[in-house]
Amino acid sequence: MFSKQRHDLLDLSIDLHEAHDWKPAILRRFEYPSKVTALSYEPIAGLLAVGSPGNIELLGKPGVECKLTLPDPHEVKILHISASTFKLLCLDDHDRIHIWDLSTYGQPKLLTSTRFDQANSVTISPSHSHAFIALQTGEVRTYDIECLRKSAYSMPSMWKLYQDKMALSGMPEIETPTSGIALDTVVHPRDLNLLFVTERSTVRTYELVFPPGAPGGTGYGSDDILTHRRPEATCMAIHPAGHFFAVGYADGSLAFWAVEDEDQPLLVRTLDDIDIHTVDAEQLEAHLAQASKSELGREPIFKLSWCSFPNSSDSRGGETALVILGGLGPRDSPGITVHWLPAFNPTDPPVTQPSTLALHPFIRSSMRSSVEPLDSYFYEASGTIVLHFAGSYDPTSIIIVRETTAGTRVVEAYQFPPPSLVHVHPDPETASGEEQDTLDNLATTLQDLQMSNEPHRLKLPSYLSNSSRGLLAGSILTVTKDAYATLIQTQDDHVLPLKAGFAWLDRVENTSKYHPPRISITWYADLSVQLWDVSAQLLQKFKPDPLDCDFPSPLPNLIIDTNTVLTAASNPYIQFVEMASESLECAIVFSTGMVVIYRLIPPSANPTPREELPDAELLSLKHLSPPMDSRFSPYFALLPDKGQVSACSLADVGFLAVAYVDGSLYVVDMRGPNIILRHGKSKSRHSMVIGMGSETDVATCLRWTICPTETDKRLALRLIVGRSSGASQVFTFGRSADSSWVPFGEVVKFDSPVQPMAMFVLNSKNGSPCGAYRSRLAASMDASRATPTDQVLLVIAGSKGARCNVDITGDRLGKVEWNNKMGKVSSVQIVQKLGSCALVAFTENHEVCTYSLPNLEYMHTLALPSPSYLPITVDQTGDFFVWARDAKTGLIRQAAYGTLFNFRRIESPPAVDFLSSKPVVPSQPQPVSVGPASILGSWFKFGQSMTGAQVDTLLGGPDRPVPIQQSRPNPAVAEDPRDPSQVAEQAAATQSSLYNRLTAALEERGQMLGDLEDRFNSLESGSRSMVDQAKKLAAEQSAKSWFKFGS
Repeated sequence: MFSKQRHDLLDLSIDLHEAHDWKPAILRRFEYPSKVTALSYEPIAGLLAVGSPGNIELLGKPGVECKLTLPDPHEVKILHISASTFKLLCLDDHDRIHIWDLSTYGQPKLLTSTRFDQANSVTISPSHSHAFIALQTGEVRTYDIECLRKSAYSMPSMWKLYQDKMALSGMPEIETPTSGIALDTVVHPRDLNLLFVTERSTVRTYELVFPPGAPGGTGYGSDDILTHRRPEATCMAIHPAGHFFAVGYADGSLAFWAVEDEDQPLLVRTLDDIDIHTVDAEQLEAHLAQASKSELGREPIFKLSWCSFPNSSDSRGGETALVILGGLGPRDSPGITVHWLPAFNPTDPPVTQPSTLALHPFIRSSMRSSVEPLDSYFYEASGTIVLHFAGSYDPTSIIIVRETTAGTRVVEAYQFPPPSLVHVHPDPETASGEEQDTLDNLATTLQDLQMSNEPHRLKLPSYLSNSSRGLLAGSILTVTKDAYATLIQTQDDHVLPLKAGFAWLDRVENTSKYHPPRISITWYADLSVQLWDVSAQLLQKFKPDPLDCDFPSPLPNLIIDTNTVLTAASNPYIQFVEMASESLECAIVFSTGMVVIYRLIPPSANPTPREELPDAELLSLKHLSPPMDSRFSPYFALLPDKGQVSACSLADVGFLAVAYVDGSLYVVDMRGPNIILRHGKSKSRHSMVIGMGSETDVATCLRWTICPTETDKRLALRLIVGRSSGASQVFTFGRSADSSWVPFGEVVKFDSPVQPMAMFVLNSKNGSPCGAYRSRLAASMDASRATPTDQVLLVIAGSKGARCNVDITGDRLGKVEWNNKMGKVSSVQIVQKLGSCALVAFTENHEVCTYSLPNLEYMHTLALPSPSYLPITVDQTGDFFVWARDAKTGLIRQAAYGTLFNFRRIESPPAVDFLSSKPVVPSQPQPVSVGPASILGSWFKFGQSMTGAQVDTLLGGPDRPVPIQQSRPNPAVAEDPRDPSQVAEQAAATQSSLYNRLTAALEERGQMLGDLEDRFNSLESGSRSMVDQAKKLAAEQSAKSWFKFGS
C-alpha cells in the first residue's frame, strides 16, 4: 500500500502529458530474403542485382540500395545487367522477360515485359545490346535490349535439322525426352562471330563418346561400361585466349576441346582422375573380375567459369583459374573446386611435313599442358550451392548461393583467387626479375607467415548478410561518445567490392542534429554476433553531398564468432546478448546455460598462456586467438551446469550477474575473474504458505546500480534481483580489507510485481539513469560524495503491472495494473525527451501505453505503424526495432526501425542515381594467334572480330529502329527558379556553344582525315620497304645456297 509519508517529488513527465508530444513512426524498413533465386554482377560499375520471389534488390556503394517489384509476384529465374545499354534484364519462372532502365533517376523504370516460350537461359555480351535466349525446343532467339523488341534473327535447333536430314536419308528416327534441349549459349570472349550452344544431344560437333571399357565419369563400376556412352553436356567455359574450352557433363566428367578440332578432346578427366576416355585393360579386367555392386556416381558438373588475371605481358595471357561447381563424389563434402592452370604461351611449332590433322601436334600438346593443374583449392560449403561468377577477368571475389538446412537460399562471398594459389605461384615476370635485398626478402617472408592462406569471407550488405547468417533477434543500445569513438576507430577490410551509384537525400529543414550515438546488436543462427551503427547522424547528408554509408552501418571488425570457443556437441544457439554501454564488454548467453564474456582488445595484443582459474565454474579463454578481422577476444566462460539462463546483467564497472532457471544466482568479479557470490535455489513463499510444496522462485530480472536504499543512505554497488513470485532482493557489495570485492551486509527483501521483466533506477530530480557507471563508482569511493542528497526511484514492471518505489526499498509512489484490453505486455522501457521521461509498455496488440513518472498515471495509447511478432527492443530515447519472424524457418525476415518521437527526423528514403556510375565498356578484345606475336602480325591484323555495333546491325535486321535516348534530371543540382534574363543568357550561351561545337567537329574531322592519309602513306612506304627487304633477303639466301658460304 502507499506510504502516508509525503514525498515532494517532481513530475518527471511534465513535457509528455499531451498527445501531440508523441509521434510514433517507422523511419526505415528492411527485408532479409530467405530465398535468393538469381544473381547478376556488373563488374565495371560494381553493381549487384539479387533476385527473390517477386522482387529484385539492387546493391551499390554504401548507402545505395533500391528495390524493384516484378509486375507479377513470380520467382526470378535469371538476371543480367547489360553494360552497353545500362539496363536490367530479368527472366521469371513464367518465361517473361522484364527490362528496367537503370539510368532513371530516383527509381529504375520498368520499360517493357515480353514472353518467350520455355526459355532455359539468357546470354548477353558487354560489347553489344542483343541477348541470346536458348529455348527448350533447341532454338536460339535474339532480343534487342536497346530497342526493346524481339529481333528477327534466330538460330534453328541443330538437333531438329539433324533429325530431318536422317529422315530424308531413310535412317530410323532417334527420339529421347531430352533430345534437342538447348541448355546455354556462350559468347566467345574474343571473337563475336562465334557463339557456342550447349545442347544435351549434340550433333557430332565436339561430341564426347566413351568407348567400351573406358571408365568415364561413373567409373569402372558402371553397369554399361562395355557399351558406347554419350554423356549429356551441362555447361561450358572458354579459355580467355579463345583457342580451347571446357565442357562439363552429367556424369561428372570434364572435357577440354580445341576450337580447331571438333573430333578429339585434348583431355577428359574427373576431379580425381585423368584420361578417363581411354581404356586401361588391366584395371578393366580387375574390376570385371570383382562381383561388386555398381558404384555411386558423381554429381554433374553444374557450372564452369574460366578466369584470367593481369599476370602476363603476353597477349595470350598468363596463368588462369578454372572454377568448377559439381563433379564431386558421394563421399565428398559439398563445395567449389578451383584449378590453377599454367599459362598457354607456346612457341612457334617446329617446321614439319604438312599434316592432315586439324591441329598441329605441338599446339595440341601445349594446349593439353595448359589444362593440367599446377595446384587446386576447395571452397567447402554446406548445402546445395549455386555459383555466381560474373566478370571473369581479374576477379576479386566469388559469390555463391547456398541452400541451408532450414530450406533457405542465402548468399555468401569469399576472396578470390585463394591466397594459397597466388602465393605459391607468383608472377613469373616478377620472379625472374632482379633479386631483392636480403632484408626485404626477410620482411616478405615474415609477412607471408602471418597471413592466412585461407580466403577471407567477404562482408556483404546487411540485406544479404543478415539472411546468410540467419538473424535470430537483436537489440538497440545508446552508448557514450567515448565508447562510440572506440567502436568506429578502425576501417573494415575484406568487403565485397560494390561501388555503383549514388544515393541522395533531399534537404529537410530544421533536422534534429543532437542525437546520442546508437548501436544495434544482432545475433545469428551461425553462432555469431554483429554490431551495427544506427546513429541518426548517418542520414544527415543532403544534396549536393551523397550518402556515404549504409543504414544500419556495420561497425568495422566487430563481428564475434563464438564457434572458436564451442567444443561440445550440444547444438547450442544464442539465447540473448548483453553489452555494457561504457566498457563495451559483451556477455553472450547460450541455450546450454553457458555465458561467454568478450572484450575489446588492442590490435597489438597477443594471446596469453592457458590459465587455470580457482573456481570450477569458470573457464579462462584468454589463450584463444581472436579472428584476424575481429577486435573482440574471448575472456572467460561461466559454466555452472544449472540449466538455461533466466536473466543476466553486465555492469560497466566489471561485474557479471547470472541467474538460472533452477533459482540459483552467480556473481562474478571480472577483474580476476572469480566468483564472489553463489546464491542457492530460492523457494517461492506463496507455494509454501498454501502448502503446495516447494516451487522454485526464478530470478527473471537483474539490475546493477550504485545508489542508496531506504535503510542505507550511502552510495554502494548493489544488485537488484527481481524474482517471479514478487519477493525481490537487494545484494550489496564492497571492498574487503584485502581490496577484493565481497558481499556486504544482509540481503534486503522487498515486494515487487510478479514476473518482473524490466527494472530502472532513476534520479528523482532529473530522471537520469543511476546505473553502475564508473563515475558513480568513483563517487562511492569518495567520502565527501558517498552520501548523496538526491533520492532515487526504482521502477519495476512485471507481467501484470508496474510500481515505483523511493530509494529501492522505500515507500511506493505509484502503481499500475495492466488491463485486459491492452493485451499482453511484451516489453517495457523508460524513454526520455527534452528532459522529461515516461514509462512505455509495448503490447501484443501493436500498441504503446504511456505512463507518467513517478506516479505511473496513464497518459496515452499509441498505435504502432508496423506489427511485430517479437518483443520490441527500444532504447532510452524512444527509438526502437520491430522484428517479424518467418513462420517456416524461425528466422527474422523483416525489420523496421522507428521512433516514438518523429519530430525533425529523416523518414523519406533516398533517391538512387545509377547513371552517375554508368560503366564505360572497353573495346572488345581481339583474337590472338596461337603462337607468339610476329612482326608481320603486328602490321596486318589477321582474324579481326566483328564489332558490337556490327553484331547489333546484323541481328537487328534492316528495319531496326533508332534507339530513343531517355532524358533525365541532374540530381546534384538544386532546382532553383530562374528569371527571364537568366533564361535568355543561357539560351545565348547554348547557341554559341552549339556553333563552337559544330566548328570544332568540322576541324576535328579534317584533322582525322589528314591523319588517316598520313597513316596510309606510312603503311604504303612501310610495305614497299618490307617487300624490298624480303627480295634482298631471298637473293642473299639463294646466293648462300649456291656458293655454300659459311660451310
